[in-house]
Amino acid sequence: MKFEEYAQEANLLLKEVADELGNPQDTDHAYRVMKSVFHTMRDILSPQESLHLLSQLPMAIKGVYVDSWKINESKRIRSMPEFLEALRAKNAPSAARDFGSDETAIQHTRCVLNVIKRHVATGEVQHMIDQFPTELIPLWLSEEKAIH
Repeated sequence: MKFEEYAQEANLLLKEVADELGNPQDTDHAYRVMKSVFHTMRDILSPQESLHLLSQLPMAIKGVYVDSWKINESKRIRSMPEFLEALRAKNAPSAARDFGSDETAIQHTRCVLNVIKRHVATGEVQHMIDQFPTELIPLWLSEEKAIH
């Protein structure tokens, strides 16, 4: 088995999320944020699109994405308020600390999506963006591009 290799790949991606969040040493925070964003994305993407994303993630990170997933449940997020509410609900014990203000929640989501964009094929990223409601597409843009 390649468990050590899987763990190393997952730790590198998690470290990358921590770097994006601006606190390279706090991988616990990075894990909570990434997991919440992943679990909220499941409420936007079709199961098929989620499976395409999964095919490009490191093995151990796939486990984070699918943890407690009920693939046949259909909860479609359509707006930014719904997204922010779901993001916090999926991180209830630490939501205030990890996603305090709406601006922080949006910024932290962008950090995770930036890492995804670096690890997933451009075409696949575009397919995910295409499934996001128009109001949520700016989450995929860098902060500077989203403001202008």
